[in-house]
Amino acid sequence: MNYTRIRLPLSTKTAVLALGGQSKSAFCFIKGNTAYLSDFRGDLSDLNNFKKFERDIKRLQKKLKISPRIIACDLHPEYVSTKYALRTTNYCQKKSRAKPRDERRTTKIQHHEAHIASCMTDNNINGKVIGIAFDGTGFGSDGNIWGGEFFVGGIKRLKRIAHLKYIPMPGGEASIKEPWRMAFSYLYDIYGKSSISEILTRLDKKKIDMLSQMIDKNINSPLTSSMGRLFDAVSSLIGICDSAGYEGEAAIELEKAIPEHRAWGIERKKYKFGYFNEAGVVIIDWEPVIRSVVKDLKSGVKKPEISLKFHNSACDMIKEICNLLRRKYKIKKVCISGGVFQNKYLSERIKPILEKEGFNVYAHKSIPAHDGGIALGQAVLAGA
Repeated sequence: MNYTRIRLPLSTKTAVLALGGQSKSAFCFIKGNTAYLSDFRGDLSDLNNFKKFERDIKRLQKKLKISPRIIACDLHPEYVSTKYALRTTNYCQKKSRAKPRDERRTTKIQHHEAHIASCMTDNNINGKVIGIAFDGTGFGSDGNIWGGEFFVGGIKRLKRIAHLKYIPMPGGEASIKEPWRMAFSYLYDIYGKSSISEILTRLDKKKIDMLSQMIDKNINSPLTSSMGRLFDAVSSLIGICDSAGYEGEAAIELEKAIPEHRAWGIERKKYKFGYFNEAGVVIIDWEPVIRSVVKDLKSGVKKPEISLKFHNSACDMIKEICNLLRRKYKIKKVCISGGVFQNKYLSERIKPILEKEGFNVYAHKSIPAHDGGIALGQAVLAGA
């Protein structure tokens, strides 16, 4: 079993075990000012993966001679790692009646806060940052599915201050494997049912009727603010990927569509997001972007140019929100984390854009940006 040893910017008084997420599972121990992050492996819903996960926790705990008193896990109630954390602490609490030293407690950590804390730790930052967490899925503190989030704060407190406007995911997790569902959801929200067949001509009436009823009646259609799902929707909308054969295929193929040899000036082309305030939180409105993509489709604009303009619009939106947050909170450090930032065009382009604006930008170095790194963030936040 391999693990990474990480020196922490803060020292914890209590030993911590963090159990990560569901897919790309990894766990992390913290003792004093040192973290020990395991390598990541498969999805814990696979019984063999879970058994190995459990064995490796016990082996590393014994090797490091650590007795964790805090067990950190994700907020998602259905994650195997969350259930394992609750089962472990409940068992120890029963034993603790006879042996008080065995008492443990569970601390649930929000998925995207863990992403930002992981990036801060990876870069040894002990101060306030603007944290940008873009991924596909993460259970939010309001019960919705997050994934397009901006935070401000530090290790001891992160505050969600901006996010993408919510949109239904018809079919729940089925929308991840079938991006056409997300394309439908965005179009349905903007244009209603009657216009969808004119835009997504490959959708038959049966599918349109089924999804519209699911959304209208709130049947297995959780709300999401996920940037990953927006990438999926655009990929499907312009005819690149309707059904994903592997994780992230729609977004990966959308990035691949960006032309390698770009005409002069085309990199300045972009769509524009909208913004509005809701109870002190900035809501990032994707509607103008989707409307512009549809307009380009109808005008015969080619897929590579639409993909490039969409990626540029995401970079421009990040720049605008960061400038807004800096004016309000006087923070110049920006941490970027989450699976969406595995997108090479996005991650390589956003850094110089923000640096030109006067920001200090921090991406992951030795810890993965995807869910394989959130156990570290969970452990640090729980210890703090």
